[in-house]
Amino acid sequence: MRSALTLRHAARRVRPSLALRPVLATARLAPRSAAASSSTPSLTPVCYHSTQAVPPPAPMPDISPENTYDIVIIGGGPAGLALATAMVSHSALKDARILLLEGGSLGPVRNWDDAGPWSNRVSSLTAENIEWLQEIGAWEHIALARSRAVDDIIVFANPEPDSHPMLHFPPQDAPLARMTENVNTQRALLRRLEEVGANVTVREGARVAEMRYGEGRGWVGLRMGDEWVGADGPNSPVRQFAEIDTFGHAYNAHGVVATMSHLPPAVWPNHTAFQRFLPTGPLAFLPLADDTSTMVWSTTPELAAALKRLAPDALTLMINAGWNLPEADLAIINDALLAADGTGTPLTRDDIAALLGAFEGAMPTEAPLPPTITGVDPKSVASFPLRLAHADAYTAHRLALVGDAAHTTHPLAGQGLNAGLADARVLAATLADARRVGADLGSITALAPYPRGRYIPNHIMLAAVDKLNWIFGNRSPLINWARGTGLEVFNELGPIKDFFMANAGSGNSRARTEKDRVYGRSYASDNLGGVAGGLPGFLADATDALGMVRNIGRAAGDAVAEGLKVALRSGADALESRQTPPKQTPKN
Repeated sequence: MRSALTLRHAARRVRPSLALRPVLATARLAPRSAAASSSTPSLTPVCYHSTQAVPPPAPMPDISPENTYDIVIIGGGPAGLALATAMVSHSALKDARILLLEGGSLGPVRNWDDAGPWSNRVSSLTAENIEWLQEIGAWEHIALARSRAVDDIIVFANPEPDSHPMLHFPPQDAPLARMTENVNTQRALLRRLEEVGANVTVREGARVAEMRYGEGRGWVGLRMGDEWVGADGPNSPVRQFAEIDTFGHAYNAHGVVATMSHLPPAVWPNHTAFQRFLPTGPLAFLPLADDTSTMVWSTTPELAAALKRLAPDALTLMINAGWNLPEADLAIINDALLAADGTGTPLTRDDIAALLGAFEGAMPTEAPLPPTITGVDPKSVASFPLRLAHADAYTAHRLALVGDAAHTTHPLAGQGLNAGLADARVLAATLADARRVGADLGSITALAPYPRGRYIPNHIMLAAVDKLNWIFGNRSPLINWARGTGLEVFNELGPIKDFFMANAGSGNSRARTEKDRVYGRSYASDNLGGVAGGLPGFLADATDALGMVRNIGRAAGDAVAEGLKVALRSGADALESRQTPPKQTPKN
């Protein structure tokens, strides 16, 4: 999803040139040569908002016209390919010379077999981004059999065995999102680019050894060599070249991913996404097919490593335990798992089954649970570190940051790829508008609409996800009560939920009624390996629960509001904003 762009101003018989990776800039390419050796004096780049003097540009070898481009995109991930495809969809940019550099090979993307095993790199595409992919002609190349509609979302946390506050985003006229493998999205974009991108040159295995401003900082030179220096996501060298700092923090957590097989839901197809918040992080169950789903389990680095070392049958039991057991019981299993892993002998399936025997029937029957997992693809099990990062700026002189080079976030809201695609959409439109009026593509003025359109929305999203992660991971009694009450009250406010989903890029009109839905399993079976089924009676129970919430609101509305205020203030060190939400009086 990472990409960088560079732009070039007209000079020396060359037109404005731009290089994108998640960065924007004008660029020329210089082959490795004696004239471009390491002994050549280097230019110290100065960010556009710096007050330091800019030293004169170092001499560069002559660059041939065929190696001069208006736009260079560094990175062939989803964001880079989306940016290139979006640009050629604008008539104003159809005559621009565009270069896309990919450090690796796009062969696996180009030749991806959509009948093969599922990839563990899966993202939710919002309705807004799907509509945009349709507009630029890429969606028609998506393998729809490998893209699963998410009709509704269930979020819950149960710090106490008898407490199950739940938030349910119900079905709409259109899916809330579609779970799609990243390689599926990349292949669709690449195919569309090869269809209409005659003015786009794609170079694979192209590694940038050096980036320097040319004379007058009117363009950016890229030297191709053996060392990879181009922008590549969270550690973007292009961002470092532009001296753009980032702020954020590591979560001291890893996301464990795996492709899971399970029993098909008894009545309704597998179109529900589940997320359970645990003290160590959220556990997400995301549908891929009737009998296949993907998992993202955010947890401590130590527990993530221990989970990855389990045999597939043992990991299957642990995933089911993650959904079935109350937190206190699951913590006991986790401690045993870590202790065994520390000895170099991971727990076996029989070991875990013996431990689970003590907790049969521990989860209350009304818990909303996904289908029971029956197996895990061992080749799909992996993990990645989680962190929050946001660049101080999205643009510098002849540079723009897009996707992971500009921002990274926790996966709990599924907004990482969606934010990168939105970046590409807005940046492409910004460049097209500048080209249409004859502006210098790489100037800060021409690029200004891009950060204006994307920085604040991305910042709000990053901050909200960060705060949600803290709130749902906190287990103080007061926070537990405030969070549970807040979930139940929020779950009752249909218009507010519609507004929330609309701003997350999903539709906001209903197609089916609540009574049409049957969740993946009605009861946590007495045996943790129980069978899939419906959830008869759940809706009636939920209606009764909501009536209770209304009564609580009428009797103690002010107390609830004050309690929420105190609870939020107790986490002030972890929150950037301490504004108290306006009081909501539940309607009768």
